[in-house]
Amino acid sequence: MTTPHSFSTPDPVDLEVRNPVGTIEVTAADTDTSTVQVTPLNGTDSAEAADRVRVELSADHRRLLVAAPEKRIVFGRGARLAITVTVPTGSRLRARAASADLTCSGQLAAVESHTASGDVSLDEVTGGTDVHAASGRVRIGSAGAVSVRTASGDIRVERAGGDVDVHSASGRVHVGLAEASVRVHTASGDVAVDEAVRGAVDLTAAAGDLRVGVRSGVVARLDLNTVSGRVRSELPVQDAPPEGGPTLVIRSRTMSGNVQIGPAAADARS
Repeated sequence: MTTPHSFSTPDPVDLEVRNPVGTIEVTAADTDTSTVQVTPLNGTDSAEAADRVRVELSADHRRLLVAAPEKRIVFGRGARLAITVTVPTGSRLRARAASADLTCSGQLAAVESHTASGDVSLDEVTGGTDVHAASGRVRIGSAGAVSVRTASGDIRVERAGGDVDVHSASGRVHVGLAEASVRVHTASGDVAVDEAVRGAVDLTAAAGDLRVGVRSGVVARLDLNTVSGRVRSELPVQDAPPEGGPTLVIRSRTMSGNVQIGPAAADARS
């Protein structure tokens, strides 16, 4: 374990973490001090890599960089590092990794994550969240706008205050409470939105079941299609369109799978 770094940061910071192999853990807390701890995970090679990690705070105390060496493959094995950072609540995060899990707790203002392989777990992001992953599960507790691009892996967004935009080649997509528009495009995988409130919900899948729950009292217009599967709506039907038009538009397309629209479950927001 290397000597921890500690910096005075009375205001939220812009944090950038680069760790090709290992883990990244970020905690946003009510503190005026940012701390960085680097721990080698697999022997001498990792210990040497840990000593070469750059930890730098800008002169204005607003930007914190934690950068592990990029080339750490020795005899076919990567030097794995665990990077643990604590920053003030409301900080912004940019993380890059080749094969490392990213875990964030506390409230961050914005997150941008790029990983080739590794899980991403975020507790709370008040602003935008942008996740790019080739392979790995993505879990977002609460966020503003959400953008996720992944080739393989399940995606779960428990609550989104802004638009949700997801592109996935393979994996299930689950959105809990969607307070704005949702767009999901997946080649293979089931898609579910527990509670849609307003805007547009556009779901497209080559193979997979599509399910949307609509909040009580919300008027929705439906445009649903499946080539091989069943389409079912449990929403009440009105004889005439409401004045001002619907507050929610749902469009669902799947080549192979069922489409189901119904009232949101009573516990969708729990």
